[in-house]
Amino acid sequence: MPIIKDKYGAKGAQTRPKYVSRKENRAIMEQAPVGLSEQQKREVEKNTYRADSANRNEVSQRAVATTPSITGASTIQTSSGVNSVIISSANTALNLCFLSQGSTLNNILIQNVSTADSASKNVSIHWSSGSQDNIAFSVTSGIITATTGGSSTCLFAGTIPYLAAVDLSHVVNTLFNKVGKDITLYIASSGTGIHVTHSITNG
Repeated sequence: MPIIKDKYGAKGAQTRPKYVSRKENRAIMEQAPVGLSEQQKREVEKNTYRADSANRNEVSQRAVATTPSITGASTIQTSSGVNSVIISSANTALNLCFLSQGSTLNNILIQNVSTADSASKNVSIHWSSGSQDNIAFSVTSGIITATTGGSSTCLFAGTIPYLAAVDLSHVVNTLFNKVGKDITLYIASSGTGIHVTHSITNG
C-alpha cells in the first residue's frame, strides 16, 4: 500500500485555514466627493470667459494703437494701427499721436487739401517725453515757437502748398523705432484743412 504524506503536518502545527479573511478596502468604502473643487470651478469660469467672443474682442483691442480725442481736429482710428487727423483749428498745438514704450511710428503723411482756400499752409510737429500734464505751446503762423510746462523737440517745420503732401516715413521709422519710453507728438498748422495719416505698430 502506498504511503500518503501529510503535507500540512510537515509544516508544523499551524495548518492552512479553510477560509481566507480579507480586510475591508477603505478606498472603496469612502464616498467620493460630489461636485467640483474651487480650483476646478475657477478653470471652468476662465475657459467660459475666454470662449465668449465679446471678451476676445475686448482683449484684442488692448493692443491697438490709440489716438486720443483731439479738440480742434477730427480723428479716425482703425484696428490696423493706421490713424488720421484732420486739423480744424489754426495756430493751436494739437495732440497728434501717442507712442507707448516699445512701439514704432512707421509713417506720417501730411497733406494740404483745404477746401476753404487754395493757400499754402505752415505745419510744424514736435515730440515730447515725460509728464505731459502741464505742457503748453506757443504757436505763431502755424509754427510751434515755445514750450512751457515740459520740453519738446521739433521734428518737422515747413510750408506745404495746396494739394501737396509731405511724407516723413524715412525719418520717423528710424527715429521712433521701438521707442524706449512713452512719447507724445504734437502738430500745429497756420490754417485748417491739413490731413495727417500716421501708422503705429505696437511693441
